[in-house]
Amino acid sequence: MENIETLYTWSGLLGLLVLLAVCYWILKLLTYIGERFAKKNVTNKKIISFLKKGMLFYKPIAISFLLLDFISINYITHSILLVFISLFGFYYIKNFVSGIFFRANPLVSKDAFITIGDFKGEVKSLQSFGLIINAEYGERFINYTEIENLGFAIYSNVNTKLRQTLYLRTQLTKEQVLNLIFDNPILDFGQKPTIKNSEIPQVFKFQYTLENGAATEDLTAFLHEIQIETSVTNNFK
Repeated sequence: MENIETLYTWSGLLGLLVLLAVCYWILKLLTYIGERFAKKNVTNKKIISFLKKGMLFYKPIAISFLLLDFISINYITHSILLVFISLFGFYYIKNFVSGIFFRANPLVSKDAFITIGDFKGEVKSLQSFGLIINAEYGERFINYTEIENLGFAIYSNVNTKLRQTLYLRTQLTKEQVLNLIFDNPILDFGQKPTIKNSEIPQVFKFQYTLENGAATEDLTAFLHEIQIETSVTNNFK
């Protein structure tokens, strides 16, 4: 009971702030180590993607814990104070929350080519309250609330690379195939390749994006070298 009462004090709030900050930097360090030093395979890619999404949602969760602890110090006074702050800051709070879900979209990334209302351009950076795009007449900042109201469409990255499809026939599992192709330099892993089951056993639907200058023939030649048959349809003869 004494420990709980200690938490509901200003010193307890400070301790919680320090603890949450330490957890954030540990999460950030793990993500950095994973991106720089982890062996490049599908499993590690999924872990790094999970850590990045965790960092994205960590801030609002941490802020919620801090606010709850702040309210617990003095329920009435602090609740009224936060209500007034929320009324005046509602627009910014809504914009911040919209940004979290926007950035969590796997199609949204730096260098993607995006259309928002009448604006088109390359995404230069994703910030807490909006994004910056390189539009026709220079850089433009667009907040996330405006994006939510106008809607958006992502066509491709700045080089207009297109998603392509091949069908693969192999005795390997999907995970094994992805691990084999992971280090292939002709694939653009900024737009992660995917493998799905088809209607035919041991035939997979492979969707991918090539790097600039690469050709599908280079990819099929590589796949044939590792004993994977390819076809533009699921009809293998």
